[in-house]
Parts: sequence; C-alpha cells; structure tokens
Amino acid sequence: MLPIRYVWLLLLTFCAGALRAQTPALPASAPAIQASPAAQSLTPRQVAGVAALGQLWGLLKYHHPAVAAGQQDWDAALLRQLPALLACRTTAEQRQLLRGWVRSLGEVPACPSCATPPALPVHTTPDLRWARESRVFDSALRRQLVYIQANRYQGEPYYVGKLPAGNASFPHEEAYANQACPDVGLRILALCRFWNMVEYYSPYKELAARPWARVLPELLPVFVAADTPLRYRHAVLRLLGELQDGHATLAPDALLDQEAGAYLVPAVVQFIGEQAVVRHVRQDGIGQPSPLAPGDIITHLNSVPVAELIRRRLPETPGSNRPARLRLIARELLFIPTPTLTLDLLREGRPLRVQAEARLYSTLTPVPRAAADSLYRFLTPTVGYIDMAQVRRDKLPRMMQTFRQTRGLIIDLRNYPGDFVAGQLPGYFLREPATFARYAQFDTRAPGRFLRADPDTVYPQAGPGLPYTGRVVVLVNEITLSQGEFTAMTLRATPNCTILGSQTAGADGNRCSITLPGGLKTGMSGIGVYYPDGRPTQGLGIVPDVVVQPTPDGLRAGRDELRERALELLQRQ
Repeated sequence: MLPIRYVWLLLLTFCAGALRAQTPALPASAPAIQASPAAQSLTPRQVAGVAALGQLWGLLKYHHPAVAAGQQDWDAALLRQLPALLACRTTAEQRQLLRGWVRSLGEVPACPSCATPPALPVHTTPDLRWARESRVFDSALRRQLVYIQANRYQGEPYYVGKLPAGNASFPHEEAYANQACPDVGLRILALCRFWNMVEYYSPYKELAARPWARVLPELLPVFVAADTPLRYRHAVLRLLGELQDGHATLAPDALLDQEAGAYLVPAVVQFIGEQAVVRHVRQDGIGQPSPLAPGDIITHLNSVPVAELIRRRLPETPGSNRPARLRLIARELLFIPTPTLTLDLLREGRPLRVQAEARLYSTLTPVPRAAADSLYRFLTPTVGYIDMAQVRRDKLPRMMQTFRQTRGLIIDLRNYPGDFVAGQLPGYFLREPATFARYAQFDTRAPGRFLRADPDTVYPQAGPGLPYTGRVVVLVNEITLSQGEFTAMTLRATPNCTILGSQTAGADGNRCSITLPGGLKTGMSGIGVYYPDGRPTQGLGIVPDVVVQPTPDGLRAGRDELRERALELLQRQ
C-alpha cells in the first residue's frame, strides 16, 4: 500500500472560509451495527440490498425536503435500516423495506420551480444509472426516486455548502474520531458517504477507474471485511484509488506510516517511464556513505521486483494518471521497517547489488531551501530563470523589470508554486486579454447537475517596457499539480510560450475536504477545469508542446536536461 506522510498535498485553494451559519449539527446518537460473524461476510443478495440502501440514502440526503434541511440525524437513519435490510430473505422484501422507508419520510410536495432551466448552460446532468442497474430497484421504486429528484428540496441545504471558488463543502459530517477502527456499520457509512459525495458533487466522476455506479456494490464486501484499523485504512485507500483524482488523497496517518516503516534510505527516486531511477542522494556525513548514485536504476528492493511493488501499490494510490501515481509511489519506495535495505541496481547497464543504510525518518533534518533571492537569476546574459516554488506576488514587478532586456525566460513549474500568481504573471506577456479556461460548478438547486461558468480571462499588466516580448519556456513534469497546472494553463494562453517537459499530474480544480468515520481526512476535486475549447485537464494534465524527460545518464552527470533543452530553444531563436 502507499503510505501517506508525503501524500497530503497543500493544493490550490483549501476548502476553508466561513459559511453562513446554519442549523446546529445533530448529535451522533445512533447505535451502529456491531461487528459479528454474520456481518463480516455478505451474500450477493445482501450486497445488492445494502448497496441499494446506501445509494437511496444519498439521494434522500441531498433531495428529500425532510432530510436535506437537516431535520434528522441521517447517519443514524442509515444505521437503523441496515439490520432490517440484512435480515431480508428475498429481493422482494428488500424492495418493500425501501419503499416503506421512503414513505415514512412523508409526502414530497410538487416543486414547479425545479423544472425552470438554470441561467447558465448545463454541463452535465444527474442520472439514476445505479437505480437502473440494480435489481433491487423495481419500476415502482424508480418512479419514487425520479419524483423525488424532480421535486427536490430548494431551501438552504444542511449537508452541503458552496465555497466562494464554487466547490462544495460538507460542514455537518460527523467524524466518529474516537474509533480507530469503526464498527461494520460505520464502515458501511464511510463508503456510502464518500460514494454519494462523488455522485453528486464531483465534476469528474466519469473519469473513475470504472463506472461510478458499480463502485459501491463492488467495494462493499471490502469495507465489511475491513475489521482492523489497518484494513479499514486500506479499504479507504482503495476507494480513493477508484476515483482516480489527484485531490482524493488521505491525510497523514500514524498507522499507515508505522506500517510503511520508520526508516528511510536518504535518497530521492523518480520514475522515468516505468523505471525507478535515483535522482539525488543525500550525503551529509552522518552514518555510512550511501552506495547509491544518481542515475542508478532500481530493479529490486529486498529481492522484490519494482514492477511487482507497483502492481501491489497502484490500486491504493490516489492520482489522476499513471505518472502522478508513480510519483507518489516513488516518494515512499525507500521507507522500510528495518535499518538496512538490499537493492538490486543497474548502473551504466551493469547489474549491482548493494546494502543501503536507512536512517530513522524522525531524525532527518530538512534539506535547507535555497536563499530567497534565488527566486530568479540569469542563466546567461540573455536568458532569465524563475523558480516558481519560491515565487511571491509582491516580487513580480521587480523580477520582470530585471528581465526586461532578456531574449527569453525559463519558468520552472516542476514544483508547487510558492504563491498564487496565475492572475498576475501572464499579464506581463500580454498585449490584450486572453481567455485560458472554462469551468463547471455544481448547481445548488440540483444535486448532480454541473453548470458552465463564464470563461476565465487574464489581463495585460501596465507598466514601462510591457509587455515582455521575449520567448517563454515553461518546464513541467508529473510534480506539476493543481495550482501549478492552473498556472501553466494561464501561461499557455500568452504569445511566444512553449510548454516543455512531460505529462503533469492532471488534478485541476479546487479541492473539497471530506471527513470519514474514524476521523480520516480526504477530499476530491470540486470544480471542473477545461481549456477554452472544452478539452479537459483532469487526468490528461498539461500536455507539453515539447516532450523531454530526464535520463539516467543525465542524472548521473548532474545535468538538468529539461532546463538544458529549454535554454537550447531560447538561444536558437
């Protein structure tokens, strides 16, 4: 599995900020189903029934007037229905139970305004694919669901809010944080909660590893069987992996870190294609000198092939595309539970086996960052370089004045930007406004519906010598994520800009925070981000104009091959 200590990323705009005061949260007072032999293994009929219950529970949570207003403890309602549904002996009994449950909530008044078309164009519409595919929902139940969806609650929703950027917040979700391993009822609740949040508030559910309607029934046995704290976390990671969303990461977790190991071989690994290559070795004079060298290709760890480790870890590694998931695996590859690690390598084509000393991660001091004034510098008298990891908005005017007479700039986005400058930096290169993105935001009046927002535009900066007329090369790779990708999109809209490198992480759009039982913290992308012509960035990422990847030989020689190629392009113009 993939440990978490590096995976919790600080992404774009956090889902923070005050929401308008709402009804106070209800207490979590419902008795959960306790784990028992009968509850640890479900029959196919029970799986279908519980999945149908969880899907119906979510539709009622966000649509039914008696629920969406926050007048009931809806977690408790799910937990109360589970024993009765598990006791049903036939599918017909399951249907009868679900129909009765819906009726017990009272009549849903007609909502004429619900049929009024929204002011903005519709991007996606909700469907009931899960109801059509489940044998539990007969025609009578489906009619009930269609009616509730068509006459949905139109007041202030209790379970979901909308943040200023347009993504969802979920302010009234109980964490049940006192249970490291929630009992089986709360584990089912965790699966149902996340599945329904994605179903109605993710703009990218169609990009999941499989049709989202099938994920809940297929993972239900996994969550039911996850009867230890560690197994439960693995089940959650597998659920997050299904979404294939780089924002659906899990917060740092002590149990997962403990499983991964407290020791780290002090080196940095990067996947180049499918090869795990040593990029940097930390030699700080403490302990034995490392037997690793930049450019080494790691083929085995403790005799386990790297390809096998990828196969094991990939299903539980969140990420929008394979390079992004391999990046996360690479960051944790050298964490181990023991002080030494045996590695099989290829060094300049020759096989080699070495014993590497690992250090307690807690004793490693952070590598000092570069001085603040290295935010920008000259690579040659006519080519400037900007490190976006250290960028600050208030430094932009002086920086661009410094580079005013250069013939070209290299903007390095192989990092996470130190400040949000996507609205300012491109303006130094523009003579006129440029549209760079379109968005899709969820419709507060119709859960599951996303609307096309107005396109986003960057505007020219005013000042002497502007716009900058030299050529700009932007460096990207799999580390370029979220805010970094958004910044690359804005720069691509400027003239004389070339994107150089490899596929980016493909996780664009503000992040929604999600709390699951057991106190686990995760999230998902909350708004859809697209190019002006409608092409997505999620999953695909920012596709370079010029594809360049590092090589083992280049790493061995200490070269930055992307920067070298960018410099070559600028000097050749």
